[in-house]
Amino acid sequence: MRSVHALAVALLLLSGSAGQAFSSATRIDVQRDGGTYFVRASADVPADLSIAWGTLTDYERLPEFVPDIHRVRVLARDGNRLTISFDGGFRLLFFEWPVRVRLAVRHEPYGRVLAQSDPGPVDGEPPTLRQFSGRYSLAVIPVAGRAGVRLDYDAQFELTEAMPPLIGMLFGRPLVRAMLRTQFEAMLREIERRQAAGPLLERSTS
Repeated sequence: MRSVHALAVALLLLSGSAGQAFSSATRIDVQRDGGTYFVRASADVPADLSIAWGTLTDYERLPEFVPDIHRVRVLARDGNRLTISFDGGFRLLFFEWPVRVRLAVRHEPYGRVLAQSDPGPVDGEPPTLRQFSGRYSLAVIPVAGRAGVRLDYDAQFELTEAMPPLIGMLFGRPLVRAMLRTQFEAMLREIERRQAAGPLLERSTS
C-alpha cells in the first residue's frame, strides 16, 4: 500500500510539472463536475495576429508540433464552417486514454474559433467523448513592447466511458491539466517559431 501511495504522489507531481517553459505566463485551470470537465487556458504571446490565427487553424499539421495529437483531418469545408476528425489522447507515463471526436468548427476570422462535437465515427472508430464544446479567442494586446496576442481557450467535455476509478480519482484533473498545459504551450512555441521565421521566409521568397 505504501508503494502504491508513493507512486500516486510521484505521478501527481509529474503531471503538475509538465511543460515549464511558459509556466509563468500561461494560466491553466481545470475543474470537474461529475463526469464533465471544464478547462480554461490563457497566455500572451508576442506574435502577429495573422500568425497566431494561422497556427491555430493549421489543423492537419497539428500532430507535427502538438504532443499526443495523432491525426487531424479536415473532412469538409464550406467557407468558415468545417468538419474535422480528431484523434489524440491523454498521456501520463505508460497510461494513455484515447480522445477521438468529430467536430463541427466555425471560424470568425481573426477573433474566434468555435468547435462543437458532431455525431459520427473517427476513422471508423467510435468517439470517446460524449460531448465537447470549445472556443479559442484572440485579441491584440501589447506584449514585450510590441503588438502581440492574448490567446484564451475555454472548453468542456465529457468522456463516453469514465476512467477506471483509481485513475479517475487520483489523476483525472491532474492528467487533463498536464495534457492541456503541454499541448497549449506547444502551440505557443509554434506560434513564436513561425513569428521568428517570418522575416527569413519573406527574404527567401523575394
